[in-house]
Amino acid sequence: MFKSVSGTVLSLIVAVSSLAFSTHVGAETKTIAPSAVSGMVTAPVDGDIYRYKAVLADSEEGADLYIFTDAGDGWTQNVYAKDIVWRGGIGQEPWIEATEKGALKVYSENISIGRNRWEQILTIVYRKGRFLVAGYTYTYYDTLDPDSNGICDVNLLTGKGELNDKTFRTSLKALPVGEWTMDTRPSECDEN
Repeated sequence: MFKSVSGTVLSLIVAVSSLAFSTHVGAETKTIAPSAVSGMVTAPVDGDIYRYKAVLADSEEGADLYIFTDAGDGWTQNVYAKDIVWRGGIGQEPWIEATEKGALKVYSENISIGRNRWEQILTIVYRKGRFLVAGYTYTYYDTLDPDSNGICDVNLLTGKGELNDKTFRTSLKALPVGEWTMDTRPSECDEN
């Protein structure tokens, strides 16, 4: 199975292996300090590559996602998604996991501040040579009003969604990961 590594263990692994994590963003090379890495996973994929490595790193505004692929000749950067999810303080840190089938889940949340708490999950899949945001799930609840809660779950590949047991179709299609930002979401999920 796949395990995401985080915190001190990941910092130690990254620090020992490279002292810093370098990546190419456009024409520039960017170095990510081990302390900025929120999570890292490696997963197998069927198709023209046989595995990918995803790295989620804290940025000034949120968290950036980097995806590297290996087709048998070493790692190549495939995706850079600036501020793909929001990040705050304690109880507001994003993380990533890989599923058994090789999909990537990117989590963000607020479970610590204010009365309005939420969790967002982006499901990323590899299809026809591209990484796409294929699923969007948003759950919310009010800590002072137990009747104010809900979930919006959308399959962006099919356009089918559900908001609090009501089905809908969204016009938002599955987007390449690099085009998704922390402000992107199906507008139908705003109707809560």
